[in-house]
Amino acid sequence: MRRPLTVPLLLAALALTGCGGDAEPAASRPVPTAPAEAAFVPFYDCLAEQGLKLTETEGGARRVDKDANSEKAQRDADKACRSLMPAELPVDQEQVKQDKALSECVRRNGYPDYPDPDPKTGRLPESEALKYDAGLPEILRKCRPAAAEEQGGRGGAVDGG
Repeated sequence: MRRPLTVPLLLAALALTGCGGDAEPAASRPVPTAPAEAAFVPFYDCLAEQGLKLTETEGGARRVDKDANSEKAQRDADKACRSLMPAELPVDQEQVKQDKALSECVRRNGYPDYPDPDPKTGRLPESEALKYDAGLPEILRKCRPAAAEEQGGRGGAVDGG
């Protein structure tokens, strides 16, 4: 099943309204390490080839410099590069492992129906029963350090269900 194009289009819209600053040449740029950011590299390469000035975040992710490009140039470049926009964003499997360890801990601590993250999307299924459970936040706080220890010290980022 394909993820709706809403997320990538929203990210593109945010990218086209990014902050100011000059981008470094491609050879000297750090390569984004987050799978989702890396998926956008061809798209931003195309935008730069279309003449847009880009800026970079501290993590190496590129964004369109909205102050250095006209709205028309941004629209034209987006139209030319839209086919390079990823249809689905890759999931960080290490994060899925951490979140699965968190889910296992929550189940061991009184929530036997707490779900595992979906391995394809990395998201937890919605649960109305857990959403309003007053005891769950405390269990999540307790389980985050345990999940991080099981996964070599990296913490999870699940917020409940």
